[in-house]
Amino acid sequence: MSDRNTWVRLHTGWSPRELGWALWQPGYSAHPWPTADLRPSFEFYLCEDLPTGSRGIVARAKVTRTVGTVEVASPQEAYQEIADALFDDDLSIAPEDWRANRYNGHKTASPWPQQLTAWRAETEEVGPYLLPELSSFPRTGWLRVPDIVL
Repeated sequence: MSDRNTWVRLHTGWSPRELGWALWQPGYSAHPWPTADLRPSFEFYLCEDLPTGSRGIVARAKVTRTVGTVEVASPQEAYQEIADALFDDDLSIAPEDWRANRYNGHKTASPWPQQLTAWRAETEEVGPYLLPELSSFPRTGWLRVPDIVL
C-alpha cells in the first residue's frame, strides 16, 4: 500500500470477484481512480454490503494482470478485450453471463465507443472490517482512505 492512502474498491456482487472492469464515455475523467497504480502488484481492498446493512472491507486484492485503458467500439469488443487478456482455464466469464451482468447491461444502453479498463487480482478474505468512510463511494467505485492496517 502507499505511504499515505489505501485504495478501496466497492464490490457490488459481480462474479468472479477476482475480475474487475469499468466502462465509461470518452472524455469522462474517472476520479478518484488509481490510474498510475493499477498495474500488476497493486494492492487494494474490496468493500461489500454486509447483511447488517453496513459496508465492510471483506478482502485484500493484489492485481496480477490488467487491460490498460483502451477504447472499445461495442460491448462484444469490451468482452473480447477482457477475455483475451484476463481469462484462462481457471477464471473466465461466459459471454451470456457477461451480457446478463447488470452493470454491463446498463453500459450497453449507453453510446459507444467507450473506454475500458479491466484487471484481474488474487484475493484473500479478511474481516469484515467496518470503517465510517465506507458508507459513501464516489461514482468511480474507488475510494482513498487514510492508511489502514488490517
